[in-house]
Amino acid sequence: MAKYYIQSGSVSFVVCACDVEGAALWAMHRIMDEKICDYEEELAMQDVDLFSLPIDEKEISGVPEAVPYEAMLNGLAQFDETIQVSQRGLGRNDAGDLETEEIFFQWRQLMQAVDRLHDRLG
Repeated sequence: MAKYYIQSGSVSFVVCACDVEGAALWAMHRIMDEKICDYEEELAMQDVDLFSLPIDEKEISGVPEAVPYEAMLNGLAQFDETIQVSQRGLGRNDAGDLETEEIFFQWRQLMQAVDRLHDRLG
């Protein structure tokens, strides 16, 4: 696996991945996972039952059930419109740009697939 330098907004990571998109997806997942954990921890401190929260179907269309909408938006807000990926270092002029929206869409698809697998395995 190659080493990639990821930079976008307040996000800055060095990750190992098979390719550029995989590196960007891994960075997206790390941020989203952090925000989801923060959100769930905050609710636990407020003694809120995560399973009793109201769900607005229109608001979360196409979002995996396991991903709280507010946490997902907080995670996405950490990124700029593009994600810069380089194998040579952070802040490089030769870094390739990937659209954050496209990487986010791919991340959502992966999370939906994981949800389906989890449901099947019971």
